[in-house]
Amino acid sequence: MPYTVTSDTLGLAIDLVVETANDVHEALSKARQMYETGLVNVSIKDEDGHNIDGDELLDCITGKKTITNDLQAK
Repeated sequence: MPYTVTSDTLGLAIDLVVETANDVHEALSKARQMYETGLVNVSIKDEDGHNIDGDELLDCITGKKTITNDLQAK
């Protein structure tokens, strides 16, 4: 299932950054890279309408929680 990872840039021009991933682990890796480069409002969505963002996504990125294929933080 394809996943879409999005984020915003900070600064005078606010642009949306969008990347696609083939699986949830690739999507989480892309989200981690976005956070590490200073992008904000990072989120992951799938084609079924599930999404994860904010503190739940950050907990998955830092390893405090595990992300599921339907984008739940466990």
